[in-house]
Amino acid sequence: MIDREQQVRRARGVLSEAGWLFDDFVNAEMRKVLVSRPDEREAREEAWRRARVATEMKAGLESLIEAYEADLQLQERRDQQKERRHVK
Repeated sequence: MIDREQQVRRARGVLSEAGWLFDDFVNAEMRKVLVSRPDEREAREEAWRRARVATEMKAGLESLIEAYEADLQLQERRDQQKERRHVK
């Protein structure tokens, strides 16, 4: 099993190398939704689902990184508070 720090490194790598790909894919799928004919309901719904999944995947990676960074800041503050208490 990989640790949290390694997950965050991988998430950062994916977003820095291929973050644009998520956006381009979502744009292409939404374009399909917008230009579809009324009788293409199933194709439109499938394009919508794919766009939503890609958006959620990217958001999940960003959330993983944000939560990790917030936890690091919280731990730093706790460590600083402990140091101040021990100095007194």
